[in-house]
Parts: sequence; C-alpha cells; structure tokens
Amino acid sequence: MNRQLKVGIFVTAGIVLFSVTMFLIGDGRRVWDRKVQYQTTFKHVAGLKPGAPVRMGGYDIGTVKSVGYAESQADALIHVTLSVSKVESVRVRADSLVTIAGKGLLGDKMIEVTIGSGAVASDGATLRSEEPADLFASAKSVADNADVFSKELADEKFRKELRGTMESLHTIVDGVAHQDGTLHRLIYDKEQGKKIDELVGNLAVATRELQGTTSNLRQLTERAKTGPGPLHTLLYDDTMGKNLGATLEEIRKDLEAIRTGNGLAHSVIYGDDETQKVMSNLNTMSDDLKVIVANLKAGKGTIGALLVDPSVYEDVKSIVGNVERNQVLRALVRYSIKADENAPHVVTPPK
Repeated sequence: MNRQLKVGIFVTAGIVLFSVTMFLIGDGRRVWDRKVQYQTTFKHVAGLKPGAPVRMGGYDIGTVKSVGYAESQADALIHVTLSVSKVESVRVRADSLVTIAGKGLLGDKMIEVTIGSGAVASDGATLRSEEPADLFASAKSVADNADVFSKELADEKFRKELRGTMESLHTIVDGVAHQDGTLHRLIYDKEQGKKIDELVGNLAVATRELQGTTSNLRQLTERAKTGPGPLHTLLYDDTMGKNLGATLEEIRKDLEAIRTGNGLAHSVIYGDDETQKVMSNLNTMSDDLKVIVANLKAGKGTIGALLVDPSVYEDVKSIVGNVERNQVLRALVRYSIKADENAPHVVTPPK
C-alpha cells in the first residue's frame, strides 16, 4: 500500500468520525430538528447569551437564537429570540411564562418556559416574560439589614437589655439544672420519667379505646343507614316520617286547643275562677284529711282509740271470744231467732 492511499484512508476515516461526532452533538442539542421561533422581552437579561439552552420542566426543548436591543432607540427593552423544536412546541401555549434562570455555579444563564393551559402559541408569537431577580439588589438589601442590626448592637441600651435577657435565661436554665423543681424532676428524675411513660401509655390506651368507640359508632351509623331496624325506619322510611309528622301535627293541634280553649286542661294550666275554687276545695280537703289522720294517730275518737289504745283491742277481743260462753248473749240470740219465726209473713200484693 503506497503512501497516498494510506493518507486518503486516514483522511476519509477522520472525516467520517468528525461527521458522526458532529451529528451526535447536533442531535443532542436538537440542531437537526425543525424549529419554531418565539419572541420575548426583558429589561435586564442578567448575562443571557445566544446559544443558551431553553428548557421546559428541566428538559431541553431549544436554544436562545439571539439577544439584543431593537433597532429603534426609543425601545429600551432587550429582545430575545427563542428557537424551539417543532416537536416540543405543542407544549408552548399563549399563556406560557418565560424566565431567566441560573445554569450552574459559574453564573451561566438559560431560559425556562412554563407549560401553559391556553391555546398553542403560533410561530413567531411573543411570550410573556418575568424579570430575573437582581442579585446585587438582594445583596444590597442584606447588607442594609446587617448594617441596621450592627447599629442596634452598638446601642448601649439594647446591649444592656440583651445582656439582661441572657442573664435571665441563664438563671432559668441553671435553676432547671440544679434546683429541685418540676422541670428539673421532669428532665432528671427517673420516677417522673416512668410516670410520663405511664401517662403516654394511658394516652395510647385511651386512643385505642376512642378508636374502638369510633369504629362502633361508625358501625351503628352504617347499620342505621342500611337497616333493618327501628332507627333505619325512623330515618329513611318515608311512611314513618309522614306518620311522625302527622303525630307531631296532632300534638301541636292539641296543645293549641289547650292554650286557646276553655276546657279543664286550659283551666288547670292557665287558671280561672272555677279552677281556683276547685284548687281551694282540694286544699281544704287536704287540710281536713291531715287533721283527721293526726287525730287518729293521737288516739282521738272511736277509730283512733281502736287503732292506738291496746285496752280497747283487748276488750273487743274478750267480747268476741266469749260469745259462746256468755249465757245472756245466747238467750238473746235464741229469743231473736224465735221471734223472727213466729212473726206473721206479710205478702205484698202484685201491682
């Protein structure tokens, strides 16, 4: 193989390798895709340069084609042209928002496009933009706050108050650590720790019981919902509801009749002259009955003596028990029987 053939093979292999490399790099950067261009504007691009990636949700969908001012000097905005792959452009909507974001720690910038919800943005459309955060302004704000804080620290009154606060805090912490108080026992006493463990255990048991109660209540509710049972009937049966409504309506009418009528119930509840007389008579009867019962308890009168005096009871018992042995009573009984037998019978003529 001569020298010229070797050189030709080497150059051809280099060209093929270079072409493959360029194709792979271009495919990764979507160089070969058909593109759709969009316009947007910023007051400050924070170092954005052409060729910067355009991403949507962290995925590259294109590149920044150009960054610069318009030809008109009256236009103070910076115009940015985005070149987006036509395949991915279906996700760019008319209400999509364009922002400038950092690409890494070196300060490189890129474009972030949000997925909108409106109609698909047409080729050449102008998208809404949001100005990037000004790092210098943020740093200046932090510096200003630090300056204000340092001035506060330089104030003698503030230092005294801060020192007093720290001393009070030290006293509290030292008391908790060394004095026998509730917080000291809570932190250092093992017995208190056991009590807390028991309390936590009781809370766990109560929680389980509450869960059981909730489960039972849920079962009761489900049973009331699905039935059968009187509660299900009462809640879901239309007929029962109508009957209950009719019953309540009858009760309402009865109460209305009692309130507006002139019957005994109205008289008893609301009162009138007749009711006052009846109540007066009942009170008088109650007082009389109370006096009678008191007299009976005191042994006054025949019935009272019979109930209270034991001698009267013994006399009655003696009389009744000696009836058969009492000759006088026997004679009186026989005489009464014969007199009744000898008495003429009176016949009542029919009417």
